[in-house]
Amino acid sequence: MADAGSAIVIGAGFLGMEVAGACAARGIPVTVVDADQPLERIFGGWLSAAITARAAAYGIRFIRTPGFATLTGDPVGGVALPDGTELTADLVVTCAGEVPGVSWLAGTGLADRLGVGIDDACATTVPGVFAAGDVTYLRGDGTRPDRRAPFWSNAVAQGRVAAASALGLPAPGPPQDDYFWTEIAGLAVKVVGPVPLIGEPTSVHGSVADGHALLTWSHADGTSMAVAYGLRKPVAALRALAATSSPPSP
Repeated sequence: MADAGSAIVIGAGFLGMEVAGACAARGIPVTVVDADQPLERIFGGWLSAAITARAAAYGIRFIRTPGFATLTGDPVGGVALPDGTELTADLVVTCAGEVPGVSWLAGTGLADRLGVGIDDACATTVPGVFAAGDVTYLRGDGTRPDRRAPFWSNAVAQGRVAAASALGLPAPGPPQDDYFWTEIAGLAVKVVGPVPLIGEPTSVHGSVADGHALLTWSHADGTSMAVAYGLRKPVAALRALAATSSPPSP
């Protein structure tokens, strides 16, 4: 029998963690089910572990499963895990990824399984057609893989580039804006720079355990990232910090 007012969230990504945090803030027992630690594919193991510990202290329970969870009941009232465990709750929310809505573009040559591919000018594979927004992905060019990053900051950047390209004007900047933010267990996290965050941070100011820290990652390939963890830090300041971070010594 389901616990009174309990919830299950499938998927420990951005949306899943935000939904779980909203439940926990209202005193609703909530369990998050995923194959990975929360946001591990984006934040990397180090920051994901810190977020997992904070969320657990906030009242969010985690279950890691090696395979797919299956919805149970009609109407849905729980999930079945690959090992046979069944969980029940009053509310079940699936936040296990999303698929670009491109079915209406069938036959146009504009879209494939990843969405609508664009280049640095937001040009599609069809001459004279430009695209922007969550439905797009940046096509690989031999030095980078295909990359789909459906963040609002990218949608804004691509809108500007697509408009300029359609008018025959120089692009005002790159079509990817490596900035996003989320709120996890009552704590705001802002990130500037390409993800995932690999390894441990290059520098830490403040305390992650206390929920107030400024973190930077710098890699030998020249990429740098800055993270405001529970701090009110302007995006411009984070951009400047990421731009001035130095790679580690060999």
